[in-house]
Amino acid sequence: MQAANKRLEICVVEDEADFREEIVEALREAGFGVRDFPGSRELYAALLAAPCDILILDVGLPGEDGFSVAERLRGLGSMGIIMLTARGQTEDRVRALLGGADMYLVKPVDLRELVASIGSLARRLHLNGLAGVAEGAVDGRAQDNPRSWSLSPDGWTLFDPEGSSIPLTAQERGFLQCLWARAGEAVSREDLAVALGGDPYEYDFHRLDTLVSRLRRKATGAGMALPLRAVRGTGYLFIPRSERGVERD
Repeated sequence: MQAANKRLEICVVEDEADFREEIVEALREAGFGVRDFPGSRELYAALLAAPCDILILDVGLPGEDGFSVAERLRGLGSMGIIMLTARGQTEDRVRALLGGADMYLVKPVDLRELVASIGSLARRLHLNGLAGVAEGAVDGRAQDNPRSWSLSPDGWTLFDPEGSSIPLTAQERGFLQCLWARAGEAVSREDLAVALGGDPYEYDFHRLDTLVSRLRRKATGAGMALPLRAVRGTGYLFIPRSERGVERD
């Protein structure tokens, strides 16, 4: 059993250095003990020296991929495993969960949601006295950044800064996840078509405009001012940290 005053110890394995540093900074601010590594070899060496409570694991690692790492570690210990990856296909999700992952989060992920997911997993694993640290960190980060929109960890729900939410269809989810990956940047209609599973040379872009109109109506119906803007001659951009009214074209 974990001591009540013990920090939750987390290992982060992510080969993209900038993103890894962003995660590490957020988790340390939340009060966790954090060690980070670019790949599986460094992780294994560190775990021999000291175990961790929860592992945050990318799938697309150089050498041994995250699926294999999760399967190997699940047979060796009881740590929680959160897969954090850009691969959002159902087949990948099922493979990860059957192979040993406890949670599967698709990038881009709001770091508050990652902290909340850690708290949820800590409760499931009965890491006594530690889940509350994560919950308090979520509340604190929300107060520090009250104007931030977010997607749920699985990408199926959109939240506004006031806490209102709307469920998303598969097409809306894919559309928003593509925009989220490049938040504040105009994303071309062609890139959005690819994210929606279409061929950019044959895609009927009226379908994209219809999707956007439907999403805006859904948000308006829920009292949410969607920060989604059409960029003439390019495509669309989404600004998660924006004031009301930017949804106007």
